[in-house]
Amino acid sequence: METATPAGQRGCGTAAGTHKRTRSEEGRDERFERRERHQKVSLGKTFRGCGRKLFAGAATVQKGADGSSYAGVVTCGMVHMCTWCCARILVARADFAQQAAEAWIANGGGIVLSAHTLRHFKRQKYGTLRKRERGGLVAVLHDGWSGAYGHRSGKMWQQAKRAHGITGVLRSYEDTWGLNSGFHVHFHAMWFTERPLAPEEVEKFGKALSARWGHAVVAAGGYKPSDSCNRPGCDCGGNGHGVRVDHVDLTEAGAVGRYLFKDGDKARTEPIDGVGAEMAFGADKEGRRGGRLGPFQLGDAAATGEAEAVEAWQEREYGVFNVRKMYLSNGMKARLAELGIVDNRTDQEIAEDEGREKRTPIAVIPRDTWYQHIVPVRGRRLALLKAAESGGVAAVQKLIAEWGLVWGRDVLPAPLPEDD
Repeated sequence: METATPAGQRGCGTAAGTHKRTRSEEGRDERFERRERHQKVSLGKTFRGCGRKLFAGAATVQKGADGSSYAGVVTCGMVHMCTWCCARILVARADFAQQAAEAWIANGGGIVLSAHTLRHFKRQKYGTLRKRERGGLVAVLHDGWSGAYGHRSGKMWQQAKRAHGITGVLRSYEDTWGLNSGFHVHFHAMWFTERPLAPEEVEKFGKALSARWGHAVVAAGGYKPSDSCNRPGCDCGGNGHGVRVDHVDLTEAGAVGRYLFKDGDKARTEPIDGVGAEMAFGADKEGRRGGRLGPFQLGDAAATGEAEAVEAWQEREYGVFNVRKMYLSNGMKARLAELGIVDNRTDQEIAEDEGREKRTPIAVIPRDTWYQHIVPVRGRRLALLKAAESGGVAAVQKLIAEWGLVWGRDVLPAPLPEDD
């Protein structure tokens, strides 16, 4: 368990030098600190070990032109739970989605954007996709999609696909939570069409999507979607739940990106424009309607000890297991590869990727020091990174001395790099 900084010792501290934080570093610090707070109220060992558990005999502080980081420390790769891993993964996913849309349109195809939601009530559980436990809202959402547009959709959907020239789909998952209305789970979809559809064709396609969705959701055990809603506290704003297809002028610069990115990612350090933004960054958005929280805002509330938020956070943590943040339909990967758009990395591989920039080892923290003096004290892991950035080895030496640790015994100098 993490503790507050003991009396007479410094947690984060102020590293030597007058280093002024960049916007990127400020975003990094926020993600690091939020991960620490969220881990305190989480139950899963994988997420709780992110940035804390060693997979080697020591942690190495390393520095590069774009900042500092640790080597030898576990990265969880949990896009739905971890603010640290999520940021890196979603940048890559957003970039892929943006490039896919641009390449497809440049090659003569079209794009249609849609949202697929469920009617929901506070009493309904988040649910899970786990075998022998499958149920709840998340199962209804996925089974509804499968029945409407997936492998259980039947001939009617195949006919609709041919009629509208649907080649494939890139789908993203989102959820929010409200104290009065509970969990709201939904999909955003980017449909690839053989050619750009005229507005009236998009409208017809939307009706086909909506008809299929309504029947499939009911068959999956959900409530029939409604076109309007007067229920107090509902997050739909009176528009109901079901399918929404938006008409976007693809010739207007940035229009699709603005549509998908309007809710944004509050923790991202650099803005990403384009079609992939909301599809990738919905996890860290704030709810559209007052009183609703995005997943990481829910984690913030849970970290304060608010009982209902803690319960919801832990329920979601269990239920989001095996839920794909982004899904690309069969055949589209090959079609996009023909256009030069390829990214076959898993979420874990993206989260672990430090980039191609060479990093210089600054200090080595042995296992005993790491687990006894660094991990238990909140803020120290981040403080070491900031010290390395501000003043290198000298700043790290000064900081650990303030903590009562001895350079050369508790924290070791990094070995000299081998000659290339």
